[in-house]
This record gives sequence, structure tokens and C-alpha cells, in this order.
Amino acid sequence: MKYNQCEVADDIYLPELFSLKNMDDRLRHAGILADHPEIKVLDFFHVQKQELIKTRQPGKNLAAESVAILYQQWLAGKDVSDEGCWVYYSWLNTLVHILEENEFVELRTNRNHYKITPAEQQQLALKKIGIIGLSVGHAVALCMATERICGTLKLADFDSIELSNLNRIKTGIVNIGINKCIATAREIAEIDPFIKIQCYSDGINDDNVDDFLLEGGKLDILVDECDGLDIKIQSRIAAKKYRIPVVMETSDKGMLDVERFDLEPNRDILHGLLHGIPLEKLKNLTNEQKIPLILKIADVSKGSLRGKVSMLEVGQSISTWPQLASAVTLGGGVVTDVCRRILLDQYKESGRYYIDLETLAGNTRLTPAELPGINPFQPFNFNSALASVHQLQQPESVVKPSIVHIEQMIEASALAPSTGNDQPWKWIYHEGNLYLFHDAHRSYCFGDFDKIASYISLGAAYENLLLKSNQLGYTTTTSLFPLASDPQLIAVIQFVHPGANTKTDSVYEPQLVGAIKQRCTNRNPAEAAFVSPADLSILEAAAKSVYGAVFHCVSNKKEILSLGRIIGECDRIRLLNKQGHRDFAEREMRWTPASAEASRDGIDIRTLGVSGPLLAALSIIKDADVTACLKEINGGKALVDAAVKTVDTASFIGVITLPKYGKEDFFAGGISMQRLWLKATELGYAIHPLISPFYLFPRITKGNGAGLDKYESNRLKALRHEFANIIPLNDDTAEVFIFKIAKAENPAIKTLRLPLNEILFATKK
Repeated sequence: MKYNQCEVADDIYLPELFSLKNMDDRLRHAGILADHPEIKVLDFFHVQKQELIKTRQPGKNLAAESVAILYQQWLAGKDVSDEGCWVYYSWLNTLVHILEENEFVELRTNRNHYKITPAEQQQLALKKIGIIGLSVGHAVALCMATERICGTLKLADFDSIELSNLNRIKTGIVNIGINKCIATAREIAEIDPFIKIQCYSDGINDDNVDDFLLEGGKLDILVDECDGLDIKIQSRIAAKKYRIPVVMETSDKGMLDVERFDLEPNRDILHGLLHGIPLEKLKNLTNEQKIPLILKIADVSKGSLRGKVSMLEVGQSISTWPQLASAVTLGGGVVTDVCRRILLDQYKESGRYYIDLETLAGNTRLTPAELPGINPFQPFNFNSALASVHQLQQPESVVKPSIVHIEQMIEASALAPSTGNDQPWKWIYHEGNLYLFHDAHRSYCFGDFDKIASYISLGAAYENLLLKSNQLGYTTTTSLFPLASDPQLIAVIQFVHPGANTKTDSVYEPQLVGAIKQRCTNRNPAEAAFVSPADLSILEAAAKSVYGAVFHCVSNKKEILSLGRIIGECDRIRLLNKQGHRDFAEREMRWTPASAEASRDGIDIRTLGVSGPLLAALSIIKDADVTACLKEINGGKALVDAAVKTVDTASFIGVITLPKYGKEDFFAGGISMQRLWLKATELGYAIHPLISPFYLFPRITKGNGAGLDKYESNRLKALRHEFANIIPLNDDTAEVFIFKIAKAENPAIKTLRLPLNEILFATKK
């Protein structure tokens, strides 16, 4: 047999062992030396034998000279070369002389005593452990081998060492390109050549999972450190079948899973986190389908801050889930400790555990939490509002609708859209007149700069009221912003006889009253259905029925995608802004059905129509520390991708503007928006507002960057310039509404509305 280092195959991982007392071994040993004159020969036998002599007499505290004498006495009449064991590492082209197996193991584990007793060490030497996945698994395998908690290790991984693995895998650059389990097996052999190792360098699959668990004797423990969801599930099903316990560590907050299928054969795999999902449906999933399942299994909401941030950046600024050497090393130690105690019958439970170093060794003197933003507006006060009503000294309406009809009008008005479903309206019915007030306390938020969003919402609510009052047979006349001393009084509506000697309100397409209850924000998956020229003309006419309103239609695919990127960049700026994030996480979103039912405002997360991965991302990004960290690393680009993906299915992107930046034009813009929206609903189209640019642009055109840092301000200036190259704008334009129009199924769940008694106040005669 020829032994040429240059010819060593990449799949060799077992050393060759020789005892020169055996003639065949002596011949093989001589052949290696003859064939490899350049071979490195390391003789540690005498050093190890003397150390063994010393450790066997711990109470005597033998000096080096005494140990040397005892060694010479033992050696008398012996050929030292024939003693012990010779080990040839072909991949190192190195021959090493060491103690024979029993003495080697005795000496190497001597410092384990009595954390592991000699009897326990012998018991552990009979155990078999299998490890799937050799990134975290590399640290586990080396720790297990170093501590020698088993006599046999099976290793499985189809992947090879890459340079990017060396941030956490403690190996050398000479191993780049070598299969991970082969490299790991070699390193173990260099620590202890007597540990039995078997490599599955093609990984685990349907054909070999049973062999991995059973061949050569059933495994005592399966350690799962693989990345593949399919293999995690498949290997657990098999382990459960054969009653083999499974241990897994994720290298984030030291999360450790123990599943004692040996003691609990009926236990659900992965702690039942996939309960209710047929396991056969978990095969051949796309990456997008796997993400929510992986997040569910890992319960990322309990993960570390940097882990959450990194999860959001996978596929954006980083290619895969990160792991640090410190966490991987900790995981290796934790898994080894738990497995040793399982093998010695010292630990019998299943469960999920966290060994969180940031908590265990963290700051004990925390800085006071930042106070939330103070709302400068007091909650709506009926008596104060009524005082404003009395200031106006409006004459009583000649026609006085019944309270039943008034309630029907207000119920219709309340079905208008509003920013974050904040419902910023209050109505007073007094002496036959209706008074519309802006409840600034409810609408105060980052997205309501200069109360623009509120004026638009109030205009939409007013349009609904006119339609409903007309249906009920009433003619109205309206005075807008009638009281300079109270800017929260928006409108006074009087009811008059038809043909009265006064200018009455015109009602645009009265039949649209039927669409009020059907109108909704539709974020469901959509398709870019053809919008006929006739329908487009109808929609444009609805928007432009308000004097001065301009309707822009963008149907060019390249421009649609450009707008999507701009919208996504604005979404990102808003969400990573401290106040913007607070509004999103604490003010707007209702994260559970119960909270949506209780508040009857805000956005029920179920209405977002988002995919599992994006829903999981939202659950992570609601953490203010996560968004602060994302901003620090200039992350969050997934928000841009999400917006581009949203507009990609648009029939067209529509924009409504009015000529003058002022409350009157924004109120009128709300009317224009609502007329178009109701008309689109009547025609069967889905409207998805994409309004973030118009929430933010006024901060740079009119607010001198109010609420923005320098980066945000400069970025918005650039984005607005790009936007204006597609949709003409000037600094005095009232930027009202951006929306996607498409075809989509109607949402099964709609946002709720406040009860009538919280928005309508009627005085007694």
C-alpha cells in the first residue's frame, strides 16, 4: 500500500492504528515509513506514560525525578517502540506514538474525575450519539469528544467548509472545501483516535435516516443541528418511532430543546408547535412557505435583539441566518452537558430552555425608559365643543331630522377611511344642526403632520354623510371652518327645505350610498386586471368631480415599480423613525383579535392580507429596539421589496392632488378620494392605499424636516424629486391620495368602528 500525502482522498477521516507487537501491524508501520521519507514522526509515549504513572499516585505528589525513576523501572527489558499504539494520520502525513487505548482513555479523562466518576466514564464509553448538521454540530461534536461522553459518534452533513463558516467553526483554512463532517471527524481523531466515528457526507435523507439511527446499534441520543426543516421533521419522526431522545440548540439566547421520545413515545415532535399541520404537507415546501414554520418553531419573538434584526435582514443585506463563535461554543457545551446527564439517567425531562448570557451577565443599572411622546391635545370635551357651537349662534334648522335618521347619517359617515383607522371625528346634534369636530387627541400621530391626514379623513366622512342624508330625503347646506377661534370645528350642516332660498350642497351620484358599507381597504393578494377606458374615465370623473382635483393614472410598468420602490422607501423611513414606529406598534396596529374587538379602532393585523413570512416579520419589527438597531445598520430593505411586490400586481397606480396646500383643499381632497373609492367599489375594483409618501413629503416641503433626522430628511428630498419626475408636484400642491387599483377577493375581516355613543352627542331641547 502506498501512502502519498498528495493522494489522500477528501473522504478519509479515520486514522490507522498499529501495535508493533502484532506482526502485520509492524509490517504496515514499516511500509509507511519506507514510502514516506518526509513523514513527520511524533513520539509522545514516554511523556504520556510518565504522566500516567504520576496520576495513578495522586497522594504522593511525585517530583519529576521520582516519576522518571519509576518510568525507567517499568521500561526495563522492554523495547519502547513496541509499547503503546502508533497512529497514522494520512491527511497530516504524521505518525504519532501514544499510550494503548485503555491507558490513553484513563489518562485523557483523568481530569474529569469526579464530575464524571470512573464508573460513569466506562458507562459513557458504550454510548452512541448521532449529530446532524456540523456548524453548531461541529462545536457539539468536538466538545462531546473532548469530554468523551460517548464511545461512538455518527456525523451527517452534505455541505463543505467555506471561508464564511470560519466565523464560528473552529477549524483552519486548510480545510476549506472539505466536507464538514469529514473535517470534524478528522479533528476528533486528532484529539482521540480511539473514538469510533462514522460519517454520512451526503447528509440525511429518506433512504438513510433509519441506517443513521440504527446501523451498528441504535443511537442513544440524536442531536439535531441541521438547517433544513424537512430533515428536522423527518429525523424526529424516525427518532420518535425508535424512541430515541432528541436534543437541539439554536445559538441564539442559548435556546435548547430536549425531546425525550425514549420516555414519552407519544410526545408531539417539536413540542407540538406544528400541531394541527399534517406532517405530509411539510415536505417539498418553498422557502417562503418554510419561513413562518421556522419562525414558529424557533419562537423568534423570544429571540435576542440582534437575532431578530438579523432575521429581518436575511436575503437583504445578509445571505443567511448568522451565528457567532461565542454562541456556538456555548451551545456545544450546553448540549454536551445535557446529553451527558441524559446518558447517565440524571436528567429525564423534555422542554425548551434559554441560557441567555445577556440576561445572566447583563447591565443591572438600566437607564430609565424613554417617556412616550406627549399628546398635546386634550381628549374631546363635549362642553367645550358646545361652547363653540353657542359662539356661532347658528339658526335652528328649519327641517329637523329625527334622532334615528341622524344616527343613520353618522353611522354612514363613520364608515369613511381614516389614518390607522383612528376615526378622528366627533359630531354634535344641536337644535336641528349637525356640527362636525376634529378630535385632535385621537388623530395626533407622526402620520398626521399639519393635520393633513385628519382633514382628508374628515372630508371622506362628510361625503358619506351627504350621501346618506340625501338618501333619507334631506337637503343640506354646509359652512366649513366657520370659527377661527376653534380650529377643531370643521363644519356646520343645516337641513333645509328643497328649493330654499340658500345655496344647498350638491350630492355626487346619490346611488353611491349603496357602496358605503362595501367600501374597504383591500390588501388581499391581487391581480392586475384590465381596466377598460370606460371604467378609467368613470373613476377619473369621480375624483375630478371636486373642483380643482387632479387625477393621475400611472399604468407604465416601469413607472409603477419605481413608485413602488419610492413608497417602500417611505414606509421604511416611517417605520424606522422613533415616533413613526411608536405610532405603528402602539397606536395603529391591533396585534390580536381581542385587542381589535376591545378598542374598535386601529388596524386589525388580520386585515393586512400579508403572507406568513411578512406577518412573522411584522411580529418582530414591532419591537422598538429592533427597529432602532435596523436603522443603525441601514437595514429594513425588506419593506421596500414588500412595497414593490405589492404594486407589481396593480392595474394602475392612482394619485389625487389639489392645487393648494391648506386645510380646505385637503378636506376637499378627502371628498374626492371618497367619491373615487366608492365608485371603484361599485365597479368591483379593490383599492389599496399606499399613502406613506404623502404623509412624509410635507415635512420637508412645509415643515423644514420636522420630526426627521438629517438622513431621513435628505433621503425624502431625493425620493420626492424622483416621485415628481413621474407625478408632477410643486411645493404648494395638496398631496392627497396614492393608491393601487386591482382585482382581489373581498376581505373576510374589516376594520371595526367606534360605537355610536362615542362619536355622536345630541343635546336635549
